[in-house]
Amino acid sequence: MNVRTEIQVQLDALADQLDHWVARVRHPAQFWPQFEQLTGEILDQCANTEKGHARACIQAMLERHALDLPSWHQRDDTLPPGTPGA
Repeated sequence: MNVRTEIQVQLDALADQLDHWVARVRHPAQFWPQFEQLTGEILDQCANTEKGHARACIQAMLERHALDLPSWHQRDDTLPPGTPGA
């Protein structure tokens, strides 16, 4: 399943930003909150049929940078205790 053009444009822009973030962010605690916010905004715009493809794109961009999603990253999961927003 493909996603709408505007969603793909946002995913591509996020992938481009990832290069800069990985080069400049010194600690994962600085990276993940912003990444979570941006990916959440993209996923919130997706129709149910688009979410799987969008999540696969997000996972692929992280894999290209050897980054692993934290276990709490799934938007339907509860954040771990002590995490901002929990």
